[in-house]
Amino acid sequence: TYALYLDCAGGVTSQRAMMHLFRNFRKHWEGVPPCINSTAQINWLNRGDVRKALHIPDVLPPWDICSDVVGSQYHTIYETMKDVYEKLLALGLRALVYNGDTDMACNFLGDQWFVEQLGQKASTQYQPWIYDNQIAGFYQQFGNITFLTVKGAGHMVPQWAPGPSLQMLQSFLSNKPY
Repeated sequence: TYALYLDCAGGVTSQRAMMHLFRNFRKHWEGVPPCINSTAQINWLNRGDVRKALHIPDVLPPWDICSDVVGSQYHTIYETMKDVYEKLLALGLRALVYNGDTDMACNFLGDQWFVEQLGQKASTQYQPWIYDNQIAGFYQQFGNITFLTVKGAGHMVPQWAPGPSLQMLQSFLSNKPY
């Protein structure tokens, strides 16, 4: 779900297990979502020195990638963020919406359609951007909002494409071309 072309961490034991990859709701699996290896994040975020640096009180439970307690109490308040984006853009603020192009959980087509429906006039053509002399993805500007894809990256773009991600963010923050 999160990176179409990557191997499934822990492997897939049956076709039935593969069905979980395409479910939208966490209630269909136990613990960590299928095919995700969160060992490094769990170990690092639960180290005493890291918790102290992040000002996490000792009374709070260890960090985990998913929480049944939080998940069971979560309620969707906003069906869309369109109004928020329209207000921010009306104030003249800049925005960047980006996706890894192998992420099926938050696929780039849905976000591209979202940006296009904000009613901003396209100010550039849909075009490639370059990292390390290679096409790193594609982008298009619509006034103050940029829609951008990162080639070969999944859901956690900086994890799977750290170099291109850093360049993308530096370009956005410095208001320079991608």
